[in-house]
Amino acid sequence: MSLVTTRPLTRKQVEMAKNRPLKVTARVVEAALAKAEEALVRPTGRDAPFVDLKPSEVETRTELFQPRKFSEGLRDVDPKHVKDLGIRIGKKGELDPITVVKIGTGWVCVDGHHRLAAYVARKWTGTIRCEWFPGSATEARDAGLLKNEVAKLPMQQSDRFEEAWKRVVMQQGSKREIVRITGASDGMVALMRRVVASYRAQDLPGQRLKKRINDLGAETWSSTRAAWVGLEAGEFDAQEEAAKLARILANRLTNKLSKNAEVTARALWMYDPLLCEPLSRALISVMDEDADREAVERMERLTTPEDDELVESGT
Repeated sequence: MSLVTTRPLTRKQVEMAKNRPLKVTARVVEAALAKAEEALVRPTGRDAPFVDLKPSEVETRTELFQPRKFSEGLRDVDPKHVKDLGIRIGKKGELDPITVVKIGTGWVCVDGHHRLAAYVARKWTGTIRCEWFPGSATEARDAGLLKNEVAKLPMQQSDRFEEAWKRVVMQQGSKREIVRITGASDGMVALMRRVVASYRAQDLPGQRLKKRINDLGAETWSSTRAAWVGLEAGEFDAQEEAAKLARILANRLTNKLSKNAEVTARALWMYDPLLCEPLSRALISVMDEDADREAVERMERLTTPEDDELVESGT
C-alpha cells in the first residue's frame, strides 16, 4: 500500500463537513432528491447543451452527486488526484467539461468534483465549459455514477455497495439496473434484496434484524450486513465511532493535527505517553487492514456474478 501525504482540510472544507450528515443513508438521499427535483431547472430547446461558468459559480452537493467517500466524508475529494489534475491544467489548460444541473438559481456539480476542485486550487479566474444535464435529479445521480466507470480514479468497492444499498432500500431500479449503475456484483445486490425482503416480511431472520435495526433506510450497508450476520455491536461500531471522533477533531482543531507529523507526534507524547505505544501498534494494524481490504476489493472486481452467487449462498 502506498502512503500519500495529503494537505490539511481548509476551513471551508471543515465547515462543509460539519454541516454534512455523518452517514449519507437512503433517507438522507430521499429527502435531498425530493428538494432537488422540486427546484430543478432543465434546459429548454433554446438552451445550448453546454454552459460556460466560473468554478466559483458551481457548488457541490455530495449527498446527491458524489458516490465516493474520502476520510469518512470529511473530504469531498482525494487531494492527490486534485493535485495531479492541477498539474495537467497548468500544462494543458482546460480539462474535459464537468457535468452540472441547475437547482433553483444555482449550478451544482454532478460529475467532475475533482476537476472542479483542481480549478479552484489553481485559482482559475476564467470560465470553464460545463455540460448541462437535461434529465431529472435522479437521472443525473445515476449518470454521475455511471461516468465514474471510466474515471481514472478507482472507486472503492465499499462505496459501490453503499450506493447499491440506498437504491435497494429506496426501491429505485431493478436488480439488473442497480448492478449496471453502481458496479456492485449481481450476488451482492441479490443479498441486499433478500435482507430487505426478509426485514419487511418479518420472517425469523427479519425479526432478528429488526431487534438490531429499527429503520433500514437510516443505516449503511456495512452496519446492516454486520447485524444480518449476527456480529455484536462492538465488532462493527469501531469504524463509525472513529468517523465521529475524526469529525470532532476536525471541528475543534481544524488543521493543527495534520500540518506537521513530527509536531503532532511530540504533542501526543506530551499529552499521554502511555497512549503512544498502543496507538502506534493500532496505526500499523489499521494500515495493514486497509492494504488487505484493497487486495480483497481487487479480487472482488475480478469475481464473476456466478461466483458471487455461490459465495452468498454458502456453497
